[in-house]
Amino acid sequence: MKNPIISVIVPIYNVEKFLLKCLKSIDKQTFKEKEVILINDGSEDSSGRIAKEFALRRNNFFFIDKKNEGLSAARNTGLEVARGEYISFIDSDDFVHPKFLERLYELLKRHKSDISYCNYFLYFPESKLKFSYPFSPIKSVYSAEKALKKLISANTLHSFAWNKLYKKSLFVDNSIKFEHLYFEDIVTIPRLFYFADKIAITSKHLYYYTQRKGSIVRTMDANKIDDFVRSYGSIRNFLQQQEEYEVYEKSMGSYAKKVKLLKNIYIFNLHLKALNFRGIAKNFRNSSKSVKFFLEDDYETTEGVPDVPFPVKTPNKKNKKLNF
Repeated sequence: MKNPIISVIVPIYNVEKFLLKCLKSIDKQTFKEKEVILINDGSEDSSGRIAKEFALRRNNFFFIDKKNEGLSAARNTGLEVARGEYISFIDSDDFVHPKFLERLYELLKRHKSDISYCNYFLYFPESKLKFSYPFSPIKSVYSAEKALKKLISANTLHSFAWNKLYKKSLFVDNSIKFEHLYFEDIVTIPRLFYFADKIAITSKHLYYYTQRKGSIVRTMDANKIDDFVRSYGSIRNFLQQQEEYEVYEKSMGSYAKKVKLLKNIYIFNLHLKALNFRGIAKNFRNSSKSVKFFLEDDYETTEGVPDVPFPVKTPNKKNKKLNF
């Protein structure tokens, strides 16, 4: 086939219960000038077989089998082989509205923007209920600076890779790849917004974000909590390297409050899961000190993703009773 307009990148993991629904929703897109790149990142269930068989029956689906290196590496693999002028990411446990690509593409072209953005539903597969995410943005077109402030603050815009359409040149021209850590979206998407000219937003809900037990947020451990804080530090690193931190300092302060709240919830659940609350106060203090470290006026940037100066410690698991 001739070079497609849009390349859809779908990393494949252990999601055999959800994968076929995802692939069918992509196949039924009203936008036809697309290629779909399925990257099997070492899945251990039948997901790889399902994806490969699905791709073999369609001339615009392509299957790549690779060893497990994580979501970032899978997305980067997709970016390396993508031929489209525009890039979309869809997670393999989610699914999309039939006009997901068409409407995002029309929006992007109509406003001559570099990124288009849609709202999404939280989808609960057990009950098949869907809920609109609260504080969703309204139809609008933002400059990169205004959009990035909202994205960093995480009030109405959010740093997910998947509910957007991007010009591929944003990745290529600015040497942007997904960093190898959990919450890699929080590191990567603000960089794309920064280098964009305009971001166009539709209020329509075109993406269905599946809420399942095995997701990253629902399986938080000490390493993931530290990566959550590191992703915040990475935004500070990037903005300071661009000599633009002062422009976004207020937004960074606003987001810091959310980071502190969420990481405390994650830490509490970490100790609850272990049935051991010994050391929880120290973990609260350490993670708060790490966030504060990345907010200091005299913070010095580092190469790559920064280290967390005060890491969270994993509590020992207790079998019988809560240990205070």
